[in-house]
Amino acid sequence: MTSILAFFILIGVLITVHEFGHFAVAKMCGVKCEVFSIGFGRPIFKVQRGETEYRLAWIPLGGYVRMLGQEPEENRDQSDIGRSLMDKSPLIRILIYAAGPGMNLLLPFVLIVPFIALSEQTARVPSSDVGAVDSSMPAYQAGLRGGDKITLIDGQPVHAFWQIKERLSAYKPEQGAVKLGVERAGQGPINLEIQPRAIQRKHELLGFEQTDYLIGYQVDALDANIAVTSQQSAAYRAGLRTFDRILSVDGQETRRYTDVIRALSALESGQRVQVHYERLTTPLIEGLSILKRKVRGTIDYVADTGPLNLFHASLCVSSVDPAGPARFLQPGDCLLSVDGQSYSLGTFLRSKLNDDPARSKNITWLRNGVQMENRIQFKREIQQHPLAGDVPIWIQGFTLARQTMVPAKLTESQDRWSHGWFRAKTDVPREIEVTARSISGMFTGQVSPTQLGGPLTIFHLAGSAAEAGFDRFLRLMVLLSLSIGLFNLLPVPALDGGQILIASIEMVTRKPLPEKAHMILHQIGVFLILALIIFALSNDAIRTWRLSNS
Repeated sequence: MTSILAFFILIGVLITVHEFGHFAVAKMCGVKCEVFSIGFGRPIFKVQRGETEYRLAWIPLGGYVRMLGQEPEENRDQSDIGRSLMDKSPLIRILIYAAGPGMNLLLPFVLIVPFIALSEQTARVPSSDVGAVDSSMPAYQAGLRGGDKITLIDGQPVHAFWQIKERLSAYKPEQGAVKLGVERAGQGPINLEIQPRAIQRKHELLGFEQTDYLIGYQVDALDANIAVTSQQSAAYRAGLRTFDRILSVDGQETRRYTDVIRALSALESGQRVQVHYERLTTPLIEGLSILKRKVRGTIDYVADTGPLNLFHASLCVSSVDPAGPARFLQPGDCLLSVDGQSYSLGTFLRSKLNDDPARSKNITWLRNGVQMENRIQFKREIQQHPLAGDVPIWIQGFTLARQTMVPAKLTESQDRWSHGWFRAKTDVPREIEVTARSISGMFTGQVSPTQLGGPLTIFHLAGSAAEAGFDRFLRLMVLLSLSIGLFNLLPVPALDGGQILIASIEMVTRKPLPEKAHMILHQIGVFLILALIIFALSNDAIRTWRLSNS
């Protein structure tokens, strides 16, 4: 029942928004709208309001607005002269046809902004407290450290992590260094200048490149799993090992990685404290290494003057496929660099590994304190996903330890509408680019056509998203709305994009397209759309069979 209700709400909203775009602009431009229908086929009910009949039909796979003049041989009253769609200029027709897809592209902004601004889920947001800082990135090199609190960016006050992301997302190289105002415990206000680094990434599936400007830190939410990188370190001598989770230092709880580093760094040389830890040992089930017993223990830790020689465990290899591309690695190895770029946080290292996976990469790692180096070439395979169809994946042949995030330090959101607008203006353009490239990729062969879904796929997605929560359902609605909007702009006869193309040609040639040409193009468009529907339904049937047998 949840899936059925979610499906009809999802489709109903998207169709209504699309058709209302056509309807509203047509009415404003003086075109007579005879029928406004949600769904196709025989109407469930209909009502006449003024000159328009409003319908809800049985087949919920689309909708339409029937405007005067769309049927070439229809009879017209004397009062309707000049109110036909074809009586209007090509520019007016372009506006009418573009309004439907335009509303689908606008809908995500209407959904995201008030959801962020009004939802209790976003009443508290991650604060501007700095978590872990990657030692290879500009923030660390400029002096930013875990535990700092960013209060100013280029003179503008900030209190939340999203505000820092907003400032950095708008960064341009010609601005030069970003000026940060920082509060540090025991030191008071500090001023730092950080030159963001341009990081180029290639999309794993679609292959397009994008550039982000990063300073290299995370919110304070990284768990307390450690990697011990030297046998000469105080941690190793005390008995700590890679993948241990530090629970407390000298009785002080350490939920986060920054808590561990801060507590151990504050110790004076020779100071002895008790460190409580949790360790994974033997498998619970023989042969199943992912499920291991947890044991807890306490060791005496004696501080010294040397470096801590601790990393976060997310840099370290937890398992290796002995026949895979990374068979030269061993569990417990801790990766240091990729293509000469060193890292101290798993987030940034993983991003570099996943960037342009077709290209081989040179990696360095630590094994028992000894630095080693080799080159790795990932292996491309096609996997069948029950819903997504044929999905290309890149086999790395090893896994890094899970980077578990604990709840970040939260603060009251002081400007929720601005937060909503930032999320919308950031997320929507990115999703539009990905969706547009996905659609074009189906025509170029870059994306498998098996990923095209129809109503049954949407039915499954709607049900699972609704059960996962309103935010997931909202995200699905956003993605589908963008897909519908962009798909309808394709220059295919019978789609809005095809009608826009015809009107554009007429605007250039300054004469209408012959009625026979209109008929032929319409028939071609209908044939293409029917073929696409049949193909999507066949994909749906295969997906349904896979899901029922999974």
